[in-house]
Amino acid sequence: MDFKAAAREVLREVGHPLHYGDITEIALESGYLQSAGRTPQNTMRARLSVDVRDNPESPFVQTAPGVYALRPAN
Repeated sequence: MDFKAAAREVLREVGHPLHYGDITEIALESGYLQSAGRTPQNTMRARLSVDVRDNPESPFVQTAPGVYALRPAN
């Protein structure tokens, strides 16, 4: 599972916005994400921030600095 898919699963499960570090930690603990890199939190931050910035159809919204949630369904 890639970083964005793992973030989607974590945010769907918890039901509220989380900091990217918490999203990463839960994704790793839950087995949604396997990362051999040294800084998976930085990768998660980059993937989410770029998706929110560049993709108008992003399933994510940034609610505060470093904090992300799933976009509400219309």
